[in-house]
Amino acid sequence: MNGIEDNNTPILEVDIEEVRSISESSSSNEPRIQHDTTIRSRHDSTQEQSTSSSLHSFEHPEPEVLSPIAISNGRKHHRRNHSNLTTGSGRSGSMDSVSLGNSSLDYNPHFTEAPSPIDTSTLEDISLHDEEDSEETESKKKQNSASSKMSLLARKLFKRSEPVVLTTNLIFENRPSNLPAKNPEEEQAQRKAYEEMVAAAKRKEVAELKKKQRAAEERKKYEESVAACTNVWLKEILPEWHLVNHTKRVHNLWWRGLPPKVRGTVWKLAVGNELQLTKSLYYIMVDRAQDTLKCCKDNSRIKDETMENVRDIRLDVLRTFPNLCIFQESGPYHEQLLNVLGAYASYRPDVGYVQGMSFLTAVLLLNMDPADAFILLSNLLHQPCQRAFFRMDADMMFVYFDVFNLFFEEALPPLFNFFTHIQLTPDLYLIGWVFTLFSKSLPLDVVSRIWDVYFRDGDSFLFAAALGILRMYMPQLLHMEFEVILQFLRKLPEDMNADVLFEHIKAVGLTPRKFQHTMVELVDMNNVERRKKNSSLPAAN
Repeated sequence: MNGIEDNNTPILEVDIEEVRSISESSSSNEPRIQHDTTIRSRHDSTQEQSTSSSLHSFEHPEPEVLSPIAISNGRKHHRRNHSNLTTGSGRSGSMDSVSLGNSSLDYNPHFTEAPSPIDTSTLEDISLHDEEDSEETESKKKQNSASSKMSLLARKLFKRSEPVVLTTNLIFENRPSNLPAKNPEEEQAQRKAYEEMVAAAKRKEVAELKKKQRAAEERKKYEESVAACTNVWLKEILPEWHLVNHTKRVHNLWWRGLPPKVRGTVWKLAVGNELQLTKSLYYIMVDRAQDTLKCCKDNSRIKDETMENVRDIRLDVLRTFPNLCIFQESGPYHEQLLNVLGAYASYRPDVGYVQGMSFLTAVLLLNMDPADAFILLSNLLHQPCQRAFFRMDADMMFVYFDVFNLFFEEALPPLFNFFTHIQLTPDLYLIGWVFTLFSKSLPLDVVSRIWDVYFRDGDSFLFAAALGILRMYMPQLLHMEFEVILQFLRKLPEDMNADVLFEHIKAVGLTPRKFQHTMVELVDMNNVERRKKNSSLPAAN
């Protein structure tokens, strides 16, 4: 050890070898952050000369002399950035320091000359500043401890050469060094679970692919079948309609469903035009309905059945097939539906508008132009069953209910007895089906199939379809309560399969001839009872 001794100053001991090792280590490290203020000691000229002569062996430039305040500020700055001021290097990347008894001075590699001795007054001033800064330093250390740990963790994560981005890395890679290593059993179990998961995903993917392929194949077969059927109807049946429409071959094709391209044409031919209506009449009725609506808006005091019908029409149209969004306001079929319904209400003021007509007209508009829809609607509502229901002919309506009950009891005895036990009469669900021809209760594709055969067989098929629906859902209906059954029958499942339904309709065995024969018998019986009842009444004076 080399020393510097003075009568009035303490001895400053410096280990030259230690200082040189610090200098060499600092030159090999990364460039350090320079402090704004370097600690320097101001001494009188005699002390500086004695110090420079004693440490002449360092052969470095003399250090710059700073005031005690600058020394204190430098110490404060140094302490805030470095927590451990000891001889040698502190933590990685921090400044080196040299121990000076009770104080500590920064070691600057650019100034390797040993510091000069510091007098006692200067050390006292520095100690006072140290006491003032200690509390502030400790509080800031506590505040920054959590953020420092997070920053260190973030730096470690960002320094990873291969970040974990896949599940397989978690399974097949070794654990980090700071965690316990996997045991063979755990590693094997994880690998097995992963392989099973991959195999299950592959099986699911293959199953979905096969399902899509089957659906595509079925769709392709259906489209080819529809195209072939359309070709038969256009080239073989429609040109010779009046000759072949009652043949067995045409009836079989009819039962399977009409192609969309010829559906509207076949419907018009099957229903006919018994009323001899024309398209020009339709436009006249449309103008009349619009004039009535305008008059209704101008004079709200006028009470007329036609005006009330027009108001009901505008309200009911908004509730027609709301899921399609084509009959509501701004929809492409909104005005057409209003015009056809208004035209019919103007054409038949004795019938007017009845709820349910909007659904009938909407289905017609999907298959033909408005004028043809008006003509077909007028002739359709002129049929016996529809005329009885839309005119609210109670006697004929109950005849139809009685006929339905007879075939219901014959075809489905368990369900008929159950409905009788809970007092669920046909009028509670059959009226809605007849008024709308099932268009409000069934999916649209199933409705089209039912209408196809209805226009071929007439009123009998409405009741055959009703029995087929009850037969199809009989297992579920037998375990339902009264209110649940009504809700179920008013809105049947959307996933109903038309082919399955038609198999149940066929199994019921209700033919047009059988239905007509039963209707005639019941009508005759009612007429006889009515005559007996009238004859028993006292004669009027």
